[in-house]
Amino acid sequence: MINIVFSEFYKILRSKILIVVSIILLFMFSMSLGFSIYYGKEVQQLTTGFLIYQESFSAKFIYYIILIFVTSLITAEYANGTVRQMACRGISRWKLVFGQYIAIYFTITLILLAFGVLNLLSSTMFNQLGEVDLTAFLNMNIGILCMFFGVVGVGTFLSYLFKSGGVATAISIILVISGDYFAQFLKLLTNNDIFIKYSLSNMQRIVTDLTSSSEDVFKCSIVFLALGIITIIGSSLLFSKRDVD
Repeated sequence: MINIVFSEFYKILRSKILIVVSIILLFMFSMSLGFSIYYGKEVQQLTTGFLIYQESFSAKFIYYIILIFVTSLITAEYANGTVRQMACRGISRWKLVFGQYIAIYFTITLILLAFGVLNLLSSTMFNQLGEVDLTAFLNMNIGILCMFFGVVGVGTFLSYLFKSGGVATAISIILVISGDYFAQFLKLLTNNDIFIKYSLSNMQRIVTDLTSSSEDVFKCSIVFLALGIITIIGSSLLFSKRDVD
């Protein structure tokens, strides 16, 4: 398993999508840094390092970045024909999927956390750090890690389901965009607001909100973890039972 994970890390480091995502996040950081430099004194009372860190993970673009990163990496195996080489290693296919998932999850997590920390440091340097409840801050970060876990799982499942980068990416983005509308539809259909409470956008809002209760963050974190586990199992079954072509 360790060899599989390191092999996947190596492929990720050589991938174009890693460069693209890094450039996008670096550009966004540069824009935030430029804003802090230019308006530092004027916005000092309006923003803090902790607030900017929180906002780094509260926008929907985080979902888009993760899903595009995941689907591009996995479907590239099908597009380049290397997926058959993976399947012919003599290793259980579920181990290949799991090892690939671990490598992708840790890579995108490190990239996004670095993006958030850089935003926090730059905002603190030119504005102020701010004050925050330590427990709430820790809960938020645990929730963010669980959110990444679940979304990477969704991207992995869609990639193995459709095998096409364009289709998997488009479906995943549509899923994020239309998720709120679908949740509203289910609420009207069942007269139950649980679908809205545990929609992707609302759970993201809860786990990235420092004022959310620990109970709400814990529940949403469990849902994200369950989503990740279910989708990884589903991905393993798809790759194990279907033809690789």
